[in-house]
Amino acid sequence: MGRTAVAVAAAGCGLVMVATASCAMPPAPPMSPGAQPAAAAPSYAPSSSPSPEPPSPSVPAPASPSFSPTPPPPPEPPSQSGPAEPVGDGKVTAADLPLLAAVRRASAAAVPDGAVIVINRGPEGAGELAWMPDDRTYCLAVIREARAETSCKPLPKSWARIGIRLVTKGAATGAGTVFFAVVDGGHGPYAYQGATAPGPGTGPVHDATAAFAAGRTLSLLTYERPAGAGTPGDQYICSADNAICFPALDAYVG
Repeated sequence: MGRTAVAVAAAGCGLVMVATASCAMPPAPPMSPGAQPAAAAPSYAPSSSPSPEPPSPSVPAPASPSFSPTPPPPPEPPSQSGPAEPVGDGKVTAADLPLLAAVRRASAAAVPDGAVIVINRGPEGAGELAWMPDDRTYCLAVIREARAETSCKPLPKSWARIGIRLVTKGAATGAGTVFFAVVDGGHGPYAYQGATAPGPGTGPVHDATAAFAAGRTLSLLTYERPAGAGTPGDQYICSADNAICFPALDAYVG
C-alpha cells in the first residue's frame, strides 16, 4: 500500500471520530493457554502503631518497717531454797498416815518423804496437806472421805498485799469450797475478825508453818466456806497480832 493510501485511511478514521466521538481500539488478542496475569506490585502502608517509648527508670518501693518481736524474758534460775520443812504440829504423825496414803494415790506429782505439812486434821478421813518443793511452788491436797484432790502451781511473783502472797480457791467439796492462803510466817494463829459471827457452815481457820533452810518461814492457811456464802458474815481473817489481815473471800490467783 502506498503512502497515499495510508494517509487516506488515517483521514477516514479522523472523520469517523469527529462524527461519532469514538474511534474504538480493536480488542486485545486472547491470552495464550498457561499464561498468568502480571502480579500486582505490593503496597506498603505506613504502620499506625506508635513506636515504643524508652523504659522509665524504675523507682524502688519503700521498704516496709521491720518489727522484731520482743524476746521473752530469760527464765528464772532454779530456786536454791530447797523444800520447806514442817514445823511443830505440821509434822506428819502416825495418825496422819491414812491421809498421806490417799494423797499418794491421787497425786500426779511426787510426794516427798518428810516434807509434807499437815494443815488440817479433820474427822472421818478429811484434812488438808501441803508441800513446797521450793519457795516458788506449792502443792495442796484436799482429802474428803479418804479421797484426795491435789494440785501443784507456782506462787505469784509479787505479793498481793503486805504479807500476803496468795489467796485462792483450793478445791470444791460437797458442802462448799476450801480456800488456801500463803502468807508471811511468824504471825499465827489466824481467826475470823469482825463484829458479825461467821455464817453457818463456815469452818475455822487452820494454819501450819513451812520453814526453809535459809530461815525464812511461810504460814499456810486453809478454811472452808459453804456454797453461796456472801455478805454479811464475810469478815476479815487476821493473825493473832493483827499484822496480817485479808477478806475471807478474796482470791488472788497466781
